[in-house]
Amino acid sequence: MIKGKYVKLRSLELNDLPKLRDWRNSKFVRKATREYRLLNMINQKKWFEMIQNENPPISLMFGVQNNKNKLIGVCGLTCIDWKNKHTEISCYLNSVNWQKKKEARDTIHTILKYGFEELNLHRIWAEIFSTAQENIALFNKIGFVREGILRQKLWRDGKWWNSHIYSMLSSEFNKK
Repeated sequence: MIKGKYVKLRSLELNDLPKLRDWRNSKFVRKATREYRLLNMINQKKWFEMIQNENPPISLMFGVQNNKNKLIGVCGLTCIDWKNKHTEISCYLNSVNWQKKKEARDTIHTILKYGFEELNLHRIWAEIFSTAQENIALFNKIGFVREGILRQKLWRDGKWWNSHIYSMLSSEFNKK
C-alpha cells in the first residue's frame, strides 16, 4: 500500500472490476477518456488480465482508497517507457467535480512521488482533452507544465476537441 495524506493506493482486485466498469461508463469520467464505447465486464477482465501479465509492466494501476478504506477511484502510470524513464499518468475519482477535492490532489501527488522517487522516472506526462476543463485546471494547479496542444484530436458530442499535453519532470517535483 502506498500512503498519501488523504488517500492510499492499493492493488486492484478482480472484485473491483464491476465498480471500475460503472465508473468508466459514467458521463463525467467518459468525457475525459480516449474510450468511445461503453465498457462491459469482458472488456474490464481483458484489461485487468493484460496489466497483470505485462513483463516488464507497461501499466501500473492502483485503486484509490480514502481514509475510511473505501474505494473512491483509480490512478496509475501507463505507457511506461523504462529506458527513457517516462510515463503517462491516469487518474479519476468516483465523484462529480472530483478535481476540486483534496483527495484528487493527494492522489496525483502520491502517484507522482511513487513514480519519481520509487521508480526513478524522469518525466510524467498527461494528455487532457478540452472536454475536461476541470482536469486542465487541476493539472495547472498541481504544477504540471503545458507542453502543447494537439488540435482537433478527439471527436465527442458531434464536434472536434483539442488535446493538451502536460508534463512534470522529477527536478520540478523535487522543488515542491
